[in-house]
Formats: sequence, C-alpha cells, structure tokens
Amino acid sequence: MTRSLSAILSLPLLVLSLNRCTCTEPPGEPLQPGEGEGEGEGEGEGEGEGEGEGERCLLVSVGEGVPPALATRVPLLLDEATSDTVVVLTAADAIPSTCTEGRILALGQGPFNTDDGSDLPPEGYRVQHEGNFVVGDTSWDAIFVSGRGHDAEHHKPTPGGVAYGTYAVLEELGFAFMHPLAPTKPAAIAADWPDLNFQSAPRWPVRNIHLHTMHPLELTELLNGWGNGDPDDVEGWNAMRPEWSLYLEWLIANGQNEVEWILLEAESWADFADSPERQRRLTLLVDDCHEFGIACGVDVPIALQQQHTWRLIREQGDRASEFAQIHERLDYLMACGFDFLSTENGSTEFTNPGAENMLAWIDEVARYLDETYDRASLIKVHVSVGQTADPFTDPDTGGQLNFNFLPHYADPRMGVMPHTVQMYGLDDPAPTYSNEDFSHIREFLQEEVGRREVVWHPETAYWVSVDIDVPLFLPLYAERRVADLQLLADDEDLGLMGRGEHAGGRMDGQSIFSSGWEWGYWLNDVVAARAAWDPHHGQTTPADTMREILKPLARAAGRVGPAVVDEVVQLAVAQHNELILGKVGGVAPADIVRRSGFAYLAGFEAFDDLADLGTEFGLNVNVTQPDRLGLVEMRNPFHDPPSFTGEIDLLMQQMIGTHQDAEDDLANLIIDGPGADLVDEIKDSVQITRLRAEQIFGLYTYVDNLADFNDDERGPALAAARAALDEGLTVVARREAAYRVPLERVAGWRENPTAYDFNYLWTAHNLYFWWRDEGKAVDAPISPCYQNIINPADVALGEGSINDIARLVQDLLDEGALEGIGDCAGAPANEPSYPQPGLRD
Repeated sequence: MTRSLSAILSLPLLVLSLNRCTCTEPPGEPLQPGEGEGEGEGEGEGEGEGEGEGERCLLVSVGEGVPPALATRVPLLLDEATSDTVVVLTAADAIPSTCTEGRILALGQGPFNTDDGSDLPPEGYRVQHEGNFVVGDTSWDAIFVSGRGHDAEHHKPTPGGVAYGTYAVLEELGFAFMHPLAPTKPAAIAADWPDLNFQSAPRWPVRNIHLHTMHPLELTELLNGWGNGDPDDVEGWNAMRPEWSLYLEWLIANGQNEVEWILLEAESWADFADSPERQRRLTLLVDDCHEFGIACGVDVPIALQQQHTWRLIREQGDRASEFAQIHERLDYLMACGFDFLSTENGSTEFTNPGAENMLAWIDEVARYLDETYDRASLIKVHVSVGQTADPFTDPDTGGQLNFNFLPHYADPRMGVMPHTVQMYGLDDPAPTYSNEDFSHIREFLQEEVGRREVVWHPETAYWVSVDIDVPLFLPLYAERRVADLQLLADDEDLGLMGRGEHAGGRMDGQSIFSSGWEWGYWLNDVVAARAAWDPHHGQTTPADTMREILKPLARAAGRVGPAVVDEVVQLAVAQHNELILGKVGGVAPADIVRRSGFAYLAGFEAFDDLADLGTEFGLNVNVTQPDRLGLVEMRNPFHDPPSFTGEIDLLMQQMIGTHQDAEDDLANLIIDGPGADLVDEIKDSVQITRLRAEQIFGLYTYVDNLADFNDDERGPALAAARAALDEGLTVVARREAAYRVPLERVAGWRENPTAYDFNYLWTAHNLYFWWRDEGKAVDAPISPCYQNIINPADVALGEGSINDIARLVQDLLDEGALEGIGDCAGAPANEPSYPQPGLRD
C-alpha cells in the first residue's frame, strides 16, 4: 500500500503504532497506518473496542516550516528509541482518546506552538520546554521548536530553523549524526523531556558540502547515475538511493543547507552521459534534496577536461559555437531542477586556454544562468602557481595576474570559491602545489567580498596518495578548518574584508571539499560543517571549539565520551605541531621544506615522484604535496638536505610516540554507549597511523644504515618496518568489516565513472603505498614510475585514442635497458597484487 506524503499530511490525524511493528521503509518514505506486524490487530484502535484504554503517547505535532521528508523521518527515529506510542498530529483536537498521558514534540508553528520564529535571525531556531502544558483536561510534557527561513532575497531552498532545531533536540536526546550513512541511535530516550531552553542561528548563509566525485567515493556512482559499476544497472542505482536520504538528513543535523557534486562523462559510456535516462535520475536526486529542504547544485567545468569531467564546451572554435554549447548543456542541467551551478577555471588544473577566451566563457555562463533560469553560479579559485592571465594585471601590484585569479575581472554574477588544499591552514607554512603558504588565497578572498558571492572552499580530505587512502587518521583537518573559520571571522569583525565601498563586509559562507568518510574522516566533515554554523571565534581556541562541536560524539560514547573526544582533540593539536610545523621538542626547523611530519607519513605515487624529479631538472612543475627526503635518493651520500640522522629520525620517533600514547589511552577507555562503533573506528585509525609512522621510520633507518654497511642496525630496522606493515593489514581487515557500504564499491578494482581503475580505498585495502615504499627502500628502483597504478592519459585527457597511444609507448619503453620507464605511460591492465614479486624473497 502506498500513499503520497501530501495525502498523509492532509489527514487531520495519523496514528503511527510504530512500537508494535517492524519498519523496513527506507528513510524519508512515509509509514502507513496499520502497516507492520500489528496490521489487522489494531483495527479500530482509538475508537470502539480501543476506547477507554489509556496509554502513554509521544505526540509529534507537524507545523509550518518542517521539510516533508522530516515529517516522516523524525517520528521513525523517535519510535526506535521509545516504548511510547508515537502519534503524528496536524490538528490539536485530534489527540486520540487512548492517549491519556505522555509528551509533545511540537515542530514549527502549529496547533500547539504559536511561536512563528519571526524575531530570530535567518535560519535560526528556538527550543523551549514546558513541563506542564495543558491540552483539554490533560497536562503534557512539551518541547516546542520554532524557527525561521532565509531572508527574502535568498532564492535557494533551506531546511529552515525548525529543521535545525529539531535535530538539535534529537541530539540532546542521545542521537548522534556523525557518519553520513550511519546515524547513531540511543537504546532508549529518557521517559521525560530534558529541560531544554536555547536558541541558535548560523553566522553565514551558505553552508555547503562539495562531494568530490572526480574521486571514486561512497556516492560517486549514485550521483553520476550509475548502478553498481554500470550505468545500465537501474536496479543497483535505485538500491543505493536510500543512502542519499541518509546523507541529506546528515546535512541538516550538521547545520548545512547546500550540497553539490561533480558530473562526469567518458567515451566508453557517452550515450548514457547525455541521455534522458541520466537526466531522469539526476532529477530524482534533486527532488530528494528538495524534500529535505536542501539546495542542490552541480559542478560542471567549462572547458577543464581532466578526470572525466562533463564539460560545457567540448569543441573549441568560434565564439558563437562555444556559447551555443554552453547554452545547450546548461539547459540539460537546469531541466533537472538544480538550484545553482559551480564550475572550474582553466583547461586543466595547471593549464589554460587563454585568459580572454576563458573570461568570455565565464561571463556567458553567469549571464545565461541568471537571465534564463534565475540561478546563481560560482567558480573555483585554485592554489596552483606558474600561470599568468595575460593581458590582465594584478589589481594590487600592477604586475602579472595569477591565472587562478582571473574571475576578479568576471561578471559580478559569477561568484568565487577560493580554494586551499590538504590540511594546511591559511596561516600555516604550506610547501605544497609550489607554494610557501596560502596567504594569497586569503588576500584574494578578502578583496572579492562585496563584489560578488564569496564562498570559502577548504578540504577535509585530499585523497590520491595523501591521507585517507594511505590510510592516515588526521583529525588535524578538523582542527585546521576551525582555525581557518575563526581567522576569517576575525577578519570580518576587524573590517579587513572587502575593499573601497565594500569594506567591512562578510563572506557568504563555506563549501567543504569532501573526499570520503571511512577511517574517521566523517569527523573532519562534522567539525568543519558545524564550525560554519558557529566558529566560536574570539571565545575559544580551535581545540576547545572541537570539543564543543563533538559533544554528540561524547554523549554517544557513554561515560568516557569526554575522554575520547579529548584524546582526539589533543592528537589534532599534536599533529599540527609535528605534521605541519615539523616541531621536535617544541622547536620548529628553520626551513620546513622536507622537514614536516606529513611529508613522510603521506603516500607517494608515481606521478608525485615524477613531478619531484622534474623540479630537480629545473622544470616548472606543480608538485602537489610536500617534498620529502626520498628513500632511493638517500643512497646518494651527497643528497640534498635534510639529513636523516639527528633531524628527520627525531621527528619520526616523536610522531610514533604521539600516536602510541593516544592509542594506549584510547585502549583503556571502555565504551558503554551506542557510539561504540565510532570509537572503535577511531581506535583502529589511530593504530594504523602509528603503524605507518613505525614502518616509515624502519625503512628510513634501514636505508640510512646501508651506507655504513651496518648490518646490526639495518636488519632489525627492516624487520620492524615489515612487521608494522603486516600488522597494518590485520587492522585494515578489521576495519573493512565495519565499512558502511559494500567493500567492493569503495575498495575494489573495478570500472566506475571516474578516471581511476580502482575505488578510493583500494590502496588502503592492500596498503599499496606502504608496499611501494618498502620496494623503494629495498630494491631502489630506477624508474620514478615504479608500481604505477594511474593512467596519466585518461586522468588528464579522458578516454580515447590517446590511451591506445599511451599503452603502445608503455610497451615500447618496457624493452631492454628502459624497462620500468614504460610504467609512466599507463596503468596495469589488471589488478596488481602485493607484495610485488620478489620483494620479500
């Protein structure tokens, strides 16, 4: 039996005898009266034979400002944690006569709650408790949630203050929304409402999460219209869709109001990429967003073609043809109902089609979306260096303009998303992407405020050899995101934002670059998202703000919950000192290059090493992660600084000790709350990070002693490194059993919409980066592309004949003396296995 939500809510009363039924409906789908185990038995309940039988009820009053999906989702959540009969009401006089006692949760202005929230700031909420609320002759224990929506000038949807307040109440009752696909539910909520009286409102109007579906993540296939490894798998796509509802609920619980993702295409599935069927599936995903009140956006580059992007311009030619392509592609997307669009600059992240061409395209996208669809557009502003936007000049210096800053000259209807990478904060040394720090991004953000929409765009995971796929547990990301928002909020309060007539303004908000959730990375997203609601700037340190934000996790962990959170926060602070600042004994090195802990824990894949080699020959190469003293390079006694002994070894030993201490402290905490699975994940993630530090220390110690022919030292060092790797594999196996989606989807070597032959945790599954480092230490391979798993032609240019040429070059180079160099041209045809042949013979 099915019935539309609008039909259900038009009824004066919906009694959900949830505690007497088995509910199998996916999130967001209404439970119908009488469905479940009690169907038939409860017929006539509330009248006839049921009259006069008193029972305790939990009345959920659904008033104004409640997104449709929440009107059904919230009662379902409550029912799982109470023995009361849960009743959904839309009219005050419809309380069943059988409900003789209990409590009321009044959501929004309605039959019990007269507060319309109009005095609150935009999207703010108020929660009030009244323990003696009289309806008729009965006194009820009541909580009222009131809220407000957007200001009138905002055209995008919002869940609204009532929705945010509702989830704040649920968390006070013991629910926690940490992992996006696995909400934590209490075994039972208390029989009486807690005395809740508080209100809150967000600092910034835009609170967005960008799911970076260029990477093969949990939801990459779903959001690109694919089923399980196949765009034609309609059944598989439909089966994944409930996960989208869980994620949308998570967004509300964490104070967000927007979501976006990157759309992909490739030659091998070109027919589906532009098909009406894909358009239908995208429309359903957008509809789901709107059921939760979430604004839904899509990221489509204008001409950037790397990593299978779905581009607005496929063939460059005359301006009229290019504009026609832009219009046609935007029409296709807007027919899906998207609320906004973001886009990318350049032809790749490191190349461009010419500044004048690019600016004309940027302006046309902004103009067409605004004038045809009344939709907003934004463009990413990257940190790469080395490109200039001739003939445009830097407005501050009058010199050459960084190509990434070209949007400064764009139509003001095009917003900007100043972007930083990895965990580095705006005021940290950041020796990555050929930068020293990200101060130029902060300055650009300040200058654009007031001229156009400005949305700060930092990362909570990077992927591709750096963090989650090693894997490393880096709550450092969370701490740095809080620090950034506190810094930017201070800039606003000090009048540093905006220039001239726009001086003293505020940025519009934050969009988190999210790239996976397992191995504790949900924690980074939770903290960064909630900090955009309230960064607590000027009141607390980033560490203390983390503690405040993670209170739901502390409650979910039971009596020792605060201690769990404190361990995570202390680890984040220590990681900042060691992984970013390179401090040993509290003292930072004079030069951070090659001396940060992060550079040594991170993985290095073939093209990281190839780029590093390019810089040695004086090439202008954007090295996309911090450099380190190489394991092969160390065999040269005249290698560049730093030295291992007396410098890097001390930092590595300190990192091992830091993570060992956190691991030991967490092991002593006995979890007695429903969040035990979250804490177990944190424990495993801390352990794997400690093991990675031990492995790296062992490998470097082994190589360092080769030059001295010191068998007494190098033998045990290599054995310790190998023992750490082997133990790491057992931790991975334990962790994989608890992944929230099927293992093959996130850790398999299989076809997917992205430019990668594997999913995002495949390298964590087999500890690929660990094996590669062991091979570099033991075998000292000549080729920088040793054990390459990436097809550079596909990643940079997409599928097609270029890939055939690349594989031919690979075969030719792998002959004779050049054997191994051909690995640079392409990825292996089949899934490799580890250890690589001969490594441990």
